[in-house]
Amino acid sequence: MASLFKRGKKWYITWHEDGQRKMKSTKTVDKQLAMEALRKFEEEKTRIDLGLEPVVKIQPIMLSQFIEVYQEDRRRIGRSKQTITIDMLALRGLLKFTGDCKLETVSTNTALRFRDHLLARVKSATASIRLRAIRSAFSWASDKPGERYHRFNPFAQKRIIPAPEKRKLPICLSPAEKIRLFNAIEDQDHRNLFSFFALTGCRRSEAVNLQWSDIDYKSHQIVIRQSKTGKEIVIPISLELIQVLKSLDLSKPKPFNYKRDWITHLFERYRKKADLPTRFHLHCLRHTAAVEMIRKGIHLQKVSQMLGHESVTTTEIYTRLLPEDLRDAAEALTCIG
Repeated sequence: MASLFKRGKKWYITWHEDGQRKMKSTKTVDKQLAMEALRKFEEEKTRIDLGLEPVVKIQPIMLSQFIEVYQEDRRRIGRSKQTITIDMLALRGLLKFTGDCKLETVSTNTALRFRDHLLARVKSATASIRLRAIRSAFSWASDKPGERYHRFNPFAQKRIIPAPEKRKLPICLSPAEKIRLFNAIEDQDHRNLFSFFALTGCRRSEAVNLQWSDIDYKSHQIVIRQSKTGKEIVIPISLELIQVLKSLDLSKPKPFNYKRDWITHLFERYRKKADLPTRFHLHCLRHTAAVEMIRKGIHLQKVSQMLGHESVTTTEIYTRLLPEDLRDAAEALTCIG
């Protein structure tokens, strides 16, 4: 018998199968919708148990075929070569471990055994990267529109991904360093590009994939349709951001008509011109946006939603304050009384 439980704001379905507790998100904060999702889930599971045709049609596919299909989809939506390489390395490692089998036969037990197999051969951080890549692939397989390739994501169980040994603090620019960076950018198109990153916290791929139709001036919002997690992100348009968007060249095919690698190269050029340390990279603008929101008292849930994180847990890394943020706490201490 399946049941509902709430984690954070969203509702999840949990059930037992093959002696193990499993769970999946209903992807909603509305309890009535979650109950409807639970009803449909139980109906489908009952049909499967009775040997009847399931409500959700699963398209049979071999693991090797799925890897090719997934790779093609990643290319289609514009994932970077580096990301695709990591994804393929991880999935081919799974293929070597399981042999070529039907994708839907890959179970949670398979995922756990593969996890142990990886941890015995590579460092925990490497295993975590590969397992996260596989988890994203199976999430696409179980949630894709139309006919799916799997009923659930066997790599979505929390204990599958090994905990990082030590998580590094995100690298952020100080207000003074950010001013130096933007003072070094004289080209207006380039300034608009990096201003967009700083004002939205978007990832590189999200900016490159942005279309003119994704900018809704009437509703004052931008819809990121091709995010890293595969889910839509809605970003409100601030007064400063609208000035950036209004100054973009409408004759171009899309708002930021650049190649990913070129944007990274461009940032490196201006970093050197601004005489900033080599530790800074393009993604630091995203980290900086997150820290700035938290420092200004924005609720962590809002920051998480703005950045398109799958969980607030991911966003919590930004709450680990820098030494200068603790000065008021230190000043509060006294031996006088």
